[in-house]
Amino acid sequence: MLETIKEWKRLLQARKWMKQNASFLPAWHAYVGYETDLFDAFAYGEETTDVAERNGMDAQLLHNWVDTGLVLGHLYRKGGRIHTSPAMLEYVSKSSPQSVGALLHEMMELHIPTLLRFPDLLQGERKPSFENEKFGSTVAATSSLLEKLAFPKVSHWVRASQARSILDIGCGHGGYLLKLASKMEGLKLIGIEQNEDVVAQARKETGSSPDTCIEFVHGDFRQWEGPGAPVDLIMMNNILHYFSPEQRGVLLDRARQLLSERGSVSMITPLYMTRSGQAFSAAFNNFMSSHENLYGFPTEADLETIAGEHGFRVKEKHPVIREGSWYFVGLEQA
Repeated sequence: MLETIKEWKRLLQARKWMKQNASFLPAWHAYVGYETDLFDAFAYGEETTDVAERNGMDAQLLHNWVDTGLVLGHLYRKGGRIHTSPAMLEYVSKSSPQSVGALLHEMMELHIPTLLRFPDLLQGERKPSFENEKFGSTVAATSSLLEKLAFPKVSHWVRASQARSILDIGCGHGGYLLKLASKMEGLKLIGIEQNEDVVAQARKETGSSPDTCIEFVHGDFRQWEGPGAPVDLIMMNNILHYFSPEQRGVLLDRARQLLSERGSVSMITPLYMTRSGQAFSAAFNNFMSSHENLYGFPTEADLETIAGEHGFRVKEKHPVIREGSWYFVGLEQA
């Protein structure tokens, strides 16, 4: 009898893990459709064999992918043809300006492969180095998804601190600076970014707004001589993981050197193990610590301590995505 109970418990555990693995299927299916432009291919209704032949794809694999999409609701059948659902066309297709497909790309090609190496890393395999030149554009694209939620808090801080000159460290495609320029007149705006391709894209996007004047610098903030004059605000959005805990102190010291007398620092960053974002921050820190040149996020206490040790104090701290542990943090000079 006892052995029978143990066997049933074992089967229930197997069933539990099988069900949890099933939740991975929608993300995998959406990723494949995004990477291969299949959602666009079926946008107006097509037969699977025609799409396979036109794109030189394996017909059997495509049929399987289509069957999966029908089950998940990513695709639907109408009049004997396969169609892409409106939601997938709007939010996963590469051709849509509303697409979040870059997030799937980052998760599937960067995060998951790294986490799958965790057993070997635990056994002492050398940690890989994060390739900023390779993945910088992807990270910049996914970081921009945060901007809509985070920008109101950033703009409030700019107005409250009466900042007239702003430096954005690791500015990515310049989204925050572009939004600030469109909302407030007379701001002096500078962005510095290490990835050359990302800087080129930022300049291109700024060029499409002829009334916007933003200076973009290609370089490493740690070696950069700085702007010509002190600035009122330094933004550090989604960059703390590039700096070790010791380097973060150096970063704040350098920021103080470039700030005006009443200047301040603002951050958009995950905080480790906040009450409502523990799962996300734990997963993220596992990924970061699996690289030799990336570092885990600080706790709220860590951030307050390092700010105090380097001449700042935390004045404001507000959640941006509570369940993801993303926060806006405003630092003023002590």
